[in-house]
Amino acid sequence: MKSKDAYREMTDSQLVAAVRDGDERAFDAIFLRWYPQVQHFLLKLVKEEALADDLSQSVFMKLWLYRQRLNPALSLKNYLLVLSRNSALDVFKSKRHLLAENPATPPERPSAERTEHLAEFTEAQSRILKAVEQMPPQRKAVFMMSRYQQLSSEEIAHILGLSVRTVEKHIQLALENLRNFLN
Repeated sequence: MKSKDAYREMTDSQLVAAVRDGDERAFDAIFLRWYPQVQHFLLKLVKEEALADDLSQSVFMKLWLYRQRLNPALSLKNYLLVLSRNSALDVFKSKRHLLAENPATPPERPSAERTEHLAEFTEAQSRILKAVEQMPPQRKAVFMMSRYQQLSSEEIAHILGLSVRTVEKHIQLALENLRNFLN
């Protein structure tokens, strides 16, 4: 087992290769190395600290969830900044859509209560991620496609070569796993 110092001394490419293989300590090293820059970049974009923190957590959650797609030969910094930019753009699109529906509603200001809710949300996301990681591979894949990629049961069945009923059963079992893990 490598020491924390060994991970800190690894290059981004080495860390990405280790994360792609499921090395959680390498992921922690990437998180510690890049979280401040990602959070700062997002803060400059969204101008709201709580939202920037939430989006930063989401970026790193996506990095872990889609780690098999990582390419150690590509720039980790660029990958994280593109993920961050896309996350901020999604927020802007969402806010623009809400304002278009009801232009009389003033933009929401951050409050202590909202910040507390975002912290609770971030903690819940982390716990959900841990629960998903413990699922059997096929159930995990079905759940991720259903909830994060928002594919229908039919689309998932087609992609994975399963019956729709099997996909629905995996989703049901995944939700039961989450409920049990979170309670």
